[in-house]
Amino acid sequence: ALAAASCLAMAYPHASESGGASSVQYWGMMSYEFAIGAYYPSISVLKGTVVPEDQRAAIYNVFRLPLNLLVLINLTSGLSTQLSFLANAILLMVACILQIRLVRRSATLK
Repeated sequence: ALAAASCLAMAYPHASESGGASSVQYWGMMSYEFAIGAYYPSISVLKGTVVPEDQRAAIYNVFRLPLNLLVLINLTSGLSTQLSFLANAILLMVACILQIRLVRRSATLK
């Protein structure tokens, strides 16, 4: 639910017609930040059950590289604000779908 809420928070400012910094984009970012604040404690619980303790540091470091590359591409590409919100919404939608699949898979393994 948090991933879906953050995806919608990013998609809504993209759908707005106003250009530049506006209150719609501001509240979209505030909603996204709220979802992120609730995300970290819940994902920590999920990671604790899925990722083995002895391999946790290595696995987390492998995932940091693509994340940092996506941030670098977003910052250096010169995308407009609306396209940046759209790209983030698409990536969050993919993450939401993958998270749902992971939860379903872990439920069937129990």
